[in-house]
Amino acid sequence: MAAIVRQFDPHLFLIGLTPPISGFQDFIGAWLVVGPEAVYLVDVGPASTAGQLIDAIASLGVDRLDYICLTHIHMDHAGAVGHLARHFPGTPVVCHPKGTPHIIDPERLWQGTVKTLGQTGRAYGPMLPVEPSRIATESQLASAPFHLLDTPGHSPHHFAISANGCLFTGEAGGVCLPLPSGDIYLRPATPPRFFLETSLSSIDRLMATRSETLCYAHVGMRKDGMRMLARHREQLLSWEKRLAVEAAEGGMDSADFADRWVDLLLAEDPLLHGFSQLAPAVQARERGFLRNSVKGFAGYLASLKETPISNFE
Repeated sequence: MAAIVRQFDPHLFLIGLTPPISGFQDFIGAWLVVGPEAVYLVDVGPASTAGQLIDAIASLGVDRLDYICLTHIHMDHAGAVGHLARHFPGTPVVCHPKGTPHIIDPERLWQGTVKTLGQTGRAYGPMLPVEPSRIATESQLASAPFHLLDTPGHSPHHFAISANGCLFTGEAGGVCLPLPSGDIYLRPATPPRFFLETSLSSIDRLMATRSETLCYAHVGMRKDGMRMLARHREQLLSWEKRLAVEAAEGGMDSADFADRWVDLLLAEDPLLHGFSQLAPAVQARERGFLRNSVKGFAGYLASLKETPISNFE
């Protein structure tokens, strides 16, 4: 399957990648910046779509990359990094220091992905290792035409990338899907382990850039960046308030609590109301991610009480 390439301005392209998973068409994005100062990627998608990405880059007439940037090392964002590093020899790889050991020796990351995601993880495919000499040095980063923002919350090894008025948010600003009606569907990306305060401070760091152009990894561009980040911040706080009530009433004591919480949020969160406009396969995908997100909140709420969660696993 070929990648879906969208051009947003003369220098910015979104390459939509499709792993062999139902409902995942055009959900995973790699951003290609072909600028006067440098040519670089932000995220590379999973290993199973490496060929799609390489072909798409070639179709745009690009035969070199100055940087390969990763917002974080989850397999749907970084799985193809070894493939891209081999295809573009000499290009430095930009990765959070906490994630660097895992792309140099990805076996533990791969095993954890399969254990956590099962068949979806296997469909992403295993990451090829990156040579330590390929990790970007401080001097290489000092001359880069972008700035790295440490934005943990979704993961402790997460960078957002600010460049020329654009903010590549990875998943620090949530997942934002465009809908045919023009509405939005915006959900948190809060898998276990989740720490609300860390996520809020990351959003505050994004908002401090005052960037109005947000480039989401999942997926697309918004020109009302400050409004979107503020809405997402409020969404996290509203989830905490609502789910804390459920947790206090023993809502985590049953095996189906995650599904019940998802149904509750789909009914009450206005930013999720676009769920009904999604295709059935995409709804199935999103319900799975929503379950992970509410489990992240459940873990956070349980940590506040310092009590275990029944049936959490």
